[in-house]
Amino acid sequence: MNSRITAIRERFDEELEQTVARVKANNSYQQLERRYLGLSDRDRRLVNWLALALALFIAWRLVFGPALGYLDSASNQYQKQLANYGWMQEEVPKTKALLDAGATVREGSLLSVASATAKNHELSFSRFEPIGDDRVRLWLEQVVFNNVVSWLGELEEQHGVSAIDISLDSAAPGYVSVRLTLQG
Repeated sequence: MNSRITAIRERFDEELEQTVARVKANNSYQQLERRYLGLSDRDRRLVNWLALALALFIAWRLVFGPALGYLDSASNQYQKQLANYGWMQEEVPKTKALLDAGATVREGSLLSVASATAKNHELSFSRFEPIGDDRVRLWLEQVVFNNVVSWLGELEEQHGVSAIDISLDSAAPGYVSVRLTLQG
C-alpha cells in the first residue's frame, strides 16, 4: 500500500514539475516575470498583497461560501424536521385516543363475522379459504354489485374489517363475481 502511495506521489511530483517548466517556458510568463522583477520593492509587496487578496476571494467564492450556505440550509432543514418531530410527539395521545375510539371489537372469527354480515346483504360464499387468524379469502359468484358494496361498507365501519385485495368480474347487468381477501 505504501509503495502505491509513494508511486502516485512521485508521479504527481513529476507532473507538477513538468507543468511548472512549461509555464516558465511560456513567453507571456517570462514577460510578466521580467515586469514583476523590474518593480520597486514597495510595488512588489503591493502586487503580492493583491495576489493574496485575489486568492482569498476566489477561495471564499468557490469553497467557503458554498460550504457555509449548505451548512445554513442543512441547519434550517434540521430545525424544521425537529419541529415536525416535536409536533408528532405532541399528537401521539390524540391519535391513540382517536384510534381507540374508532376501534371495534369483533365477536367471533373473521370468517363468522363475514358470513353473518353477508347473509344480511343476501350474499353467500361459493368458496372460502382462511389465511391465518386475521385474513380470509372469499369467492362470491353472480351477486348483486350494490349488495357487495354495502356489505363491504358495513364490515369496514362496524367491524373494523377491510378488503385488501378485490377482483370483480361482470357476470350480468348489475351482477358480479367477486374474489377478495378480508383482513381484520
